Amino acid sequence: MPGEFDPAEELGLFPDRIFVTNCRGFITMNNYLRDLCARFIRNGAHFYDVMLRYDELTAYVLGREEATAGNVIKWVVPFLKAHGATNHLVKTFGREDLRLMPGATTAMRYISSQMPSFLTTSIFEHGMMDISDELNVPTVETACSKMDLDTVQFSRTEARKLREMTEMVSSLRIPRVEYELNVPMEVDEADVRIIRTLDDILHDRIPELNAMSLMESVTPVTSHKKAYQLLDIRRQTNIDLDSTFYIGGDNTDFQALDLVRDSGGVAVSFNGTDFAVRGSTIAILSKDSTVGAVFAEQFFSRGIESVLDLARNWDRKYLKEAEFPDRNLVDAMLAAHPRKLPEVYIVDRKNVDEVAAKSAAYRKKLLGP
Repeated sequence: MPGEFDPAEELGLFPDRIFVTNCRGFITMNNYLRDLCARFIRNGAHFYDVMLRYDELTAYVLGREEATAGNVIKWVVPFLKAHGATNHLVKTFGREDLRLMPGATTAMRYISSQMPSFLTTSIFEHGMMDISDELNVPTVETACSKMDLDTVQFSRTEARKLREMTEMVSSLRIPRVEYELNVPMEVDEADVRIIRTLDDILHDRIPELNAMSLMESVTPVTSHKKAYQLLDIRRQTNIDLDSTFYIGGDNTDFQALDLVRDSGGVAVSFNGTDFAVRGSTIAILSKDSTVGAVFAEQFFSRGIESVLDLARNWDRKYLKEAEFPDRNLVDAMLAAHPRKLPEVYIVDRKNVDEVAAKSAAYRKKLLGP
């Protein structure tokens, strides 16, 4: 943390590489916001899925100028409050819902001991405090979404209107159509209904209610915000993006991953969505987070070419015989995967579609929706 005594700095050994990560897929397994909606709203998981679909349609399919992936974080807040959520109840829920990835604590402790580490996530501060407590890695700086459910009061009439809107959203069907990133396609009829319904609710109905001030008070970590935070970290540390190791897995990580990759750093999709893979240098599919620390250590000690070389030679024989900066770390990773190694792919134009599909399917099987 800023202001702490750092013996390396006292010796004139300033860090020349940084590590940045998101939460889900590498640190946590649970879908925090979806679970939160399911806890307080009837049919809340589907309600969240429809809202998320609208978020992704407007940001990645329609490409609306004002749209940014991750706005769903603030859109759901008034509906949560209308169904009885409070700051205290959300905080309690976060503690009960939290599920860490196997090896996440060890991986984060190891990586943060090697280089300055930052965690950027869309999770609300209520839930992020529990994650920080569980990880117990005080040297990792965190950025998360902020909201205060108790700051605005709803009348009974307004709360009822919001609950009625919730039912309208929950009644919508999500088609199985998948859209390619930045590829023009005709929008499915069911998606058109989603867009029209939520355009009406979010742009016409909500602004007439106190719910609008609550929604506007939320500070969400969207896809654009993650990219801005990355640039701010660069400014704070004076370390360029070509010396950055970024782990992401959500759609909201696409811009940040893409920025790191194009700048010559290492952008890793870890159990990532289709879009996350499309912004990455390397895609990793793993049930345990230790492999992330193996690649981060390789980057810290030897640079990006060594990371790519490790990915090209990814098999058990090589991992057992090759020299590594930390043999114990590699052995711990091998022990966590006695039968089958994590899948590792260097992502390029030829294989991106195949790897993206594999990663999305693996993510859903491992983490759920």
